[in-house]
Amino acid sequence: MSLLIRRFVPTKTCNVVLKQNEPAIVVISRRKLSIVPSMYDGERDPAPKFFSSYVQKLLKRLTRPDFSKVFRKRTNSGVPVLKTPTYKFLTSDELELEFSKARLKADKLLQMPPVVKVHQKIDEVLSQDPALVGYDTAKYLFTDITFGVANEHRLIIERDPDGFLRSCDHDVRKRLNQVYFPLKGRSIKEPLMFSDSEKFNNLLDREKYEFVLDRACVQYEPDEPNYQRVTSITYQHIDMNKKYDLLRSTRHFGPLAFYLTWHQSMDSLMLELLQSGAVREAVLLAALRYAIHSDIANGDVAHALTEEIFPSPVQLSKPEQLSEADIDLDNKCIEFVQKYIVSNSSMKSQQELALQGFREYYQQLVELSRGLQKAHGKV
Repeated sequence: MSLLIRRFVPTKTCNVVLKQNEPAIVVISRRKLSIVPSMYDGERDPAPKFFSSYVQKLLKRLTRPDFSKVFRKRTNSGVPVLKTPTYKFLTSDELELEFSKARLKADKLLQMPPVVKVHQKIDEVLSQDPALVGYDTAKYLFTDITFGVANEHRLIIERDPDGFLRSCDHDVRKRLNQVYFPLKGRSIKEPLMFSDSEKFNNLLDREKYEFVLDRACVQYEPDEPNYQRVTSITYQHIDMNKKYDLLRSTRHFGPLAFYLTWHQSMDSLMLELLQSGAVREAVLLAALRYAIHSDIANGDVAHALTEEIFPSPVQLSKPEQLSEADIDLDNKCIEFVQKYIVSNSSMKSQQELALQGFREYYQQLVELSRGLQKAHGKV
């Protein structure tokens, strides 16, 4: 028996042919399920919702900023970028000042890429000159290269061989702006990591999500169809594999949460929050859905709870001891999430099971915390 294996890389198909005395052929096909991108190209514009101050507060809190991840060591082409550490002796006031500077720097590093609607095609005819018809077979492009003018407002027009003078479309504008005013890291030709589906899927399978999204922010503008195609596929891949933690404490987690909520597919993220015991963030996620779609019961209760959650510190891990104020707030959150699951969830059984497990664990934590306070005479 001989074995012949043929692999067709472009189609992701493997054929195995077995040859015996009697002709017999067995074909095994292996194809990856393709993800259909969902872009912001409908009638609704997501920008007003995304840039509202309340939604921005929700997304920043859901990002769960962790200084150890925000200021982690970065690498450049595989070579670590090392800096000489500076040691200082500080008073308590000076230390608090340094923490304030660190928070401001973290806010800058966690600045979220904007979420906007896909741009419309530019088809603006400025004039028509019949005398120029047939003058040349080439198209003439005219670019204003004045310094200090924003690229999106720069005057760029084209003269067609048929005599029409019209405004250039977005693709031509982007190429000419990159020629005269190049942006660092952006190439005129689309990188293979985005144009080659095999390379792109390989990066996603290796869970290089942050690298893909960072590169997309450099290569594209937020309103380009290619940018929204890349980010949409990446977000869906993360959601399918439940790898939300890989984007937490990065600038891309907010747009991920907004994307899933906008497209009514945030219940897997809600389940992950309940399984990890982040019941307050589950309330924030429900409040985000209410702010975008206004389709959940007791949405005003979620809004009121968020006003209590915002002043409290971010919980990067499960607390060992609880105050009575924490217990009261968490019980309110548990009660609200229970009502949300009953009325709005599409994963009721899984989320109810996760919430029940958290409730039992939390009850033990409350009894332990109150027992310790009683033992120390604080009750």
